[in-house]
Amino acid sequence: MSDWVRRSFTSIGGTQSPPGRHLAALQDKYMGKVVLCIDVSGSMAEHDGGGRSRLDLAVLGAHQFVGEAVGANYQVGLILWDTGVHQFVPLTADPEPVYRALRHARIAGGTALAPTLRKGIQVLGELRGDRVIAVFSDGEIPDGHAAGEAARDAAVRDIRILVRGLGPGAAASLDPIATEGDRAENTVNSSADIAFGIASMAQRVVRGRASRAEG
Repeated sequence: MSDWVRRSFTSIGGTQSPPGRHLAALQDKYMGKVVLCIDVSGSMAEHDGGGRSRLDLAVLGAHQFVGEAVGANYQVGLILWDTGVHQFVPLTADPEPVYRALRHARIAGGTALAPTLRKGIQVLGELRGDRVIAVFSDGEIPDGHAAGEAARDAAVRDIRILVRGLGPGAAASLDPIATEGDRAENTVNSSADIAFGIASMAQRVVRGRASRAEG
């Protein structure tokens, strides 16, 4: 009698080394994208009690935000904004170009948010995966109507918008454009809290993606 036994053999799915030309497109579906938008208007030159400007503190928080976002598999872009887009860094999985721009951030002019939102939409609109615009401002937004229209356009495209505003006035001004978060979460209470406020948006970015996946 034969001791031959029919057996089933299984293995992991097909692989290719080096990766094929479609790998980037496959990864793109699962890679998050976030554009961090930091106010560099004139009021950001004001100093806290420790001798640091609001911009100095914003850069500290932005640096932490970028590190956490990249660590959570997000590509990160940067907009330094005043009345328009003062400086733009394209989306990247390498944090160094963003860190470099933050190190050289300088105070610019006035304040208008709509051009920055439209730039974020232009960058994120045709991409896949979780897409987020994260905004910090230290003052009220004078172009609220135009910013609201841009925010509605972002919502139609399923782009999330997170905000942090310094003080209740700034937070109230930004609230209408936010897609998540409440007034308390969106308010940075004092200049000393700017770094933490900006950095905390990274956790909100990741939590929001997890909530959508569960939904």
